[in-house]
Amino acid sequence: MSSRLLPFFLCAGWVSVIVALAACAKRENAVALGNRTGVLHVGNGAEVQSLDPHLAGGAVDHNVLGAIFEGLITLDEETLQPRPGAAERWAISPDGLVYTFHLHRNGQWSNGDPLTAQDFLYSFRRALTPALGSEYKDALYPVKNAAAFARGKLTDFAAVGFRAPDDFTLEITLERPTAYFLTVLRANVCFPVHAASVERGGARFDDRTAKWTRGAPLVSNGPFRFREWKDHQHIRVEKNPHYWDAANVRLNEICFYPSESTQNQELAFRAGQLHTTWDVPLSKIDAYKKDAPALLRVEPYIESYFFRFNTKHRLFSDVRLRRALSLAIDREALVKNVLRGGQVAATALTPPGLAGYTPPAVVVRDLVTAKKLLAEAGYPDGKGLPPLELTTISSEINQRLAEAVQQMWRRDLGIEVTITQKEFKVLLDAFDTLDYTIARGRWIGEYPDPLTYLSIFTTGNGVNGTGFADATYDALIESAARAPTSAARLAALQRAETYLLTQMPLAPLYWGSRTTLVAPAVKGWKNSPLGFHNYKDVWLEE
Repeated sequence: MSSRLLPFFLCAGWVSVIVALAACAKRENAVALGNRTGVLHVGNGAEVQSLDPHLAGGAVDHNVLGAIFEGLITLDEETLQPRPGAAERWAISPDGLVYTFHLHRNGQWSNGDPLTAQDFLYSFRRALTPALGSEYKDALYPVKNAAAFARGKLTDFAAVGFRAPDDFTLEITLERPTAYFLTVLRANVCFPVHAASVERGGARFDDRTAKWTRGAPLVSNGPFRFREWKDHQHIRVEKNPHYWDAANVRLNEICFYPSESTQNQELAFRAGQLHTTWDVPLSKIDAYKKDAPALLRVEPYIESYFFRFNTKHRLFSDVRLRRALSLAIDREALVKNVLRGGQVAATALTPPGLAGYTPPAVVVRDLVTAKKLLAEAGYPDGKGLPPLELTTISSEINQRLAEAVQQMWRRDLGIEVTITQKEFKVLLDAFDTLDYTIARGRWIGEYPDPLTYLSIFTTGNGVNGTGFADATYDALIESAARAPTSAARLAALQRAETYLLTQMPLAPLYWGSRTTLVAPAVKGWKNSPLGFHNYKDVWLEE
């Protein structure tokens, strides 16, 4: 048995074997035991980078954090409509500038401490503090003076638009009306953190080690609380008895298992070790559609998959090379022949359907122009261009996509490409340090608005990961924020995206749908365009 499968059998404290299932058919597997005891076993895709909500990176981090932390509001997974979170109710002023939140009077941290408006003030200040370097802090920039504080232009946090009139009331004042702002508050960067825990050992706002999250007690405020984190094995959380709505939480525990191998996840699912998988092997999608459609979920997903170019690299500082590579990609062939899971060939970065936004149809396949640009860059038919390195992660989907594009570039442009695999969190670090040439990129919207994609590539954005910095693009994004109407704002964002894709710091590939496996015992599991799940609403039936 592969050592990568071992983590799937550790959470319940016993060992099972996938191979030779007949020999142990009488033994109760993890799923059957979990159905009886209320323990959900979740395939989580990769090792979590951080459980500090202000520093966490990828979607696998967010999946765990959404179980143990809760912002002022949460969203319904399917409709994306706001629901009460730590705030039981809220009101918006007629001019759309002041949001007043009323916290639950019985709100508590997982250690029994009261949860107050001051905790949110502390947390928003921490998330915006420049020294902490939160990569997602720009989600809070609609708040009055938040951007100025985060950029170090303002040092008095009292001037930022957060105020707590009393322990159970929080007021947030915006720079200008922002229709999507309420949905932003579900993002992890808006989750509260427990001040005494964060500052344990003298740590303050500039401490990026997140040591406070690595051992019990990790104090949080969500429907579940942290129990255990074993690297590359599992993260266990249990029902939080101090949660304001604990009476309606039906699961007792959740075990999250990291595995970048879709094949191993699928094997574990069939062996009764997982209730849900993160992905489905490409080679198994058609079989599940035919033979077990009730187990397969093909969900709408606000996702964009692309290749990042390191624009600071000596080769990719030349926009002609970046554009040549993008124009040579046959995206229709990728979704038809490689993915086969309902994905759509991307014509831009931003997926369609976000707040009425129509992305520009500017990403195309044009070999004639690609070859012309390649020659203008000094590499006719690829001659003189050294082999390029394409960095991805080890899952089947990512590897197959990399190999398909590698073949296209070799066949059509005469360019040699080597493929390098890195662990997911190592790849995230490579984005921060620009230690790559071309790399796999993927973005799942944090909130249902095109800005969740287009803000990524503004100068200095914490998740930019390409080194791209362009004053013209920044100005175009800023002009959208000042637009007098919603229609004018969307038009300004479309102009910004069109310009971005002429500069090509990224090559969009496809817009996603998500394929997962979900066991019949799992109830309350909704389709989720933003990829999160309200685990407090999930339960298991034997």
